[in-house]
Amino acid sequence: MKRREFIKKSALAGAGITVASSTVLSAPLIFTKSKTIPNTEMGELIFKPTFVQNGKGPHLGIIKSFDSVGPAEWDFPSWAFASDTEWDAFYSNIFSTRDGIKISDANGKQKFGINVRWNVEGFGYIYMTADNEGEFYALPEKGKHQTLNLNYELAKSRASRNRKRVKQFLEEGWEPSRDLKPLIDLTEEYLADASKIEQGEIKCAQLSQSSLYYSMWAGEKIEVEKSWYDIAKNKFRDKFFIGCDTKGFGKMDNEVFINLFSDLFNYATITHYLPSFQKEENVYTYGNRDEQFKLLKSKNITVEGRPIFWADECCTPDWLMAKSFPEILKYVERHTREVVSHYGDEMYAWEIINEAHDFGNIQKLLPEQLVQIAKLIADVAKNTNPKVHRLINNCCINADYVQIWTPKETYKSSQIVTPHQFIKMCYEAGVDFTITGQQLYYQYTNRDLADTIRMTERLEKFGKPVQITEIGTTSGPTKETVASGKYELPNRPYSWHREWDQELQADWLEQIYTIMYSKPWIEAINWYDFVDPYSFIQNGGLLADTEGNKKEAYNRLKNLKEKWQSYAKK
Repeated sequence: MKRREFIKKSALAGAGITVASSTVLSAPLIFTKSKTIPNTEMGELIFKPTFVQNGKGPHLGIIKSFDSVGPAEWDFPSWAFASDTEWDAFYSNIFSTRDGIKISDANGKQKFGINVRWNVEGFGYIYMTADNEGEFYALPEKGKHQTLNLNYELAKSRASRNRKRVKQFLEEGWEPSRDLKPLIDLTEEYLADASKIEQGEIKCAQLSQSSLYYSMWAGEKIEVEKSWYDIAKNKFRDKFFIGCDTKGFGKMDNEVFINLFSDLFNYATITHYLPSFQKEENVYTYGNRDEQFKLLKSKNITVEGRPIFWADECCTPDWLMAKSFPEILKYVERHTREVVSHYGDEMYAWEIINEAHDFGNIQKLLPEQLVQIAKLIADVAKNTNPKVHRLINNCCINADYVQIWTPKETYKSSQIVTPHQFIKMCYEAGVDFTITGQQLYYQYTNRDLADTIRMTERLEKFGKPVQITEIGTTSGPTKETVASGKYELPNRPYSWHREWDQELQADWLEQIYTIMYSKPWIEAINWYDFVDPYSFIQNGGLLADTEGNKKEAYNRLKNLKEKWQSYAKK
């Protein structure tokens, strides 16, 4: 399905849905697929890698065949995809092998970048973007081909992004530290030397790799240093939300849970997944959710409910699966009124729709239909309780799934959009949401801190507060998880700084939380999940077990809040 201009007035014949006595849906919307797929193939652009790393690898993410692609093989992510000038992934015929990354059909895009997983020894086997120093690439004329040195293109692209960032931050009054300046200088010196050598020569690749090594470390240090600079010049954000989900409630002693939880967090999310919350249509089982809610409120913790609608197979009961789109809309209106009114003004926010942009869409709803659902929920929620905030939650900021999943469809144009595109569609359609939500699990991006914040900054332009709704990373293997087969010992280069352990989990948390906290347009950051083994990311909890034993990340986060306050302007 091609993305088409969304008709801003929600409409579907016969739905009979009203909000504050106004008809939300009236005339029919007809969604059709383009039956003619234009031929957009051009000449071939090849990014040739030169493997100068010393380790055994792999040093470049590759894929054997589309036939074998599936969630188990992704490694979130493991190979190449193309992205446009707004850093949004799009489907192309890009393919990655040891011989290089090749692309000859950019689906009509005139300018694009490429994203690959590349091993920078001493930093990590990590995803990064080559974008020709922000000028992007174009395909050669049909019948021709062009070969570029992948090592050099990655190095010059990363150096350019750091350069622009330093220029921006210097204008805002920041100065790089003595430790950072050598990293910046070495980045530029190695890159300058590489540019003087024929790109096909191994020496160019070696120099480029050295430049890339220093620029990766410099890029993260630039962001962290600037964050502390901003924290020091501003007042302490006492209303900033540090949150977590409550999935651990009921898995451990409730008193132990709430004491440890409230000692760290001032924000909580309570899930209302339909298989347990509404096994039968309109038969609600609030169960211990109400108990959690009252307990959290007694500790002065702000609470968010989630989600009102999620089209994933995991949360779509058979009775909802059987509904047509008009019937889904009728259900959504009733459901929204029920849950929003149940908690009233005590609920700070409701996640109105979750992950509506990706492949987790068992009913094969079109993006425009999902925007309609979001618009309806937002309107009904606001009508039911004008005080409740309305949050759209998106995942997978890398959006590599656009490339991986689309070939399984029977037509070329994608039914899937990126999270950034979905928020843009909702914004342009007049969806009355008040918070933009974005998940940032490390294992779903394998991006460094610099790329992570730069990608997230695209959300600022919509003018709504941003919540980092779900974030987390592993603390590495334990004897128990390895013995049970739940956690495989690493068999490839480490992805970030070194192999994951409790200290590295805490390092990553401290740095990314500090970066996010320093941005005034970000109002919350929520760790997922609280306690092992009930964490989404294997061994990703802040508590090591249900006995309440704290990991280093728990202690680091508690100390971090005090550190922010001590740095802030008095």
